Amino acid sequence: MSGPSIAAQVVALSQLNVSQLRERWRDLFGEETKQRHRQYLVKRIAWELQRRESGEELSPEALKRLDELQDEFRNSPPSEWFKGARHNRPQAAPARAKRRPVTAATAPKQGTVLTRDYKGQKITVTVRGPREFEWNDEIYTSLSAAAKAITGSHCSGIAFFGLNKKGGV
Repeated sequence: MSGPSIAAQVVALSQLNVSQLRERWRDLFGEETKQRHRQYLVKRIAWELQRRESGEELSPEALKRLDELQDEFRNSPPSEWFKGARHNRPQAAPARAKRRPVTAATAPKQGTVLTRDYKGQKITVTVRGPREFEWNDEIYTSLSAAAKAITGSHCSGIAFFGLNKKGGV
């Protein structure tokens, strides 16, 4: 007998790990593979084992169909094949980002004066509008930007002024 049957070899492939499958690939194909997808390796090695056992590359019908597909590919560009494919869709207009005013429940109302003691100083920020917060005669577009200017590092303006706590402003 010449060794295990093709069916037994295919079943044995399912028991191998990826490094063993890559080694089997090297033995079978005579070259290394970068592939690490276990299922792909099992299927491709199983296909090659079966192809070698049958002694034929492809059946005459498969060879004929392959020639037809190659002719079709040469005569019509692939863009005509896949009309719904991403590369054939018309370009959509880019969506414009809309700046919305702060409308969270914790957002302070216009005219509110926020105060806090920070590093021994009394900090006072006045809410001038939906996106206008004044501190030290400078206008900031968000409460977080004002808090960053005060602390020197990014932090939530809502949290910095304690507006996220119950009983906040």
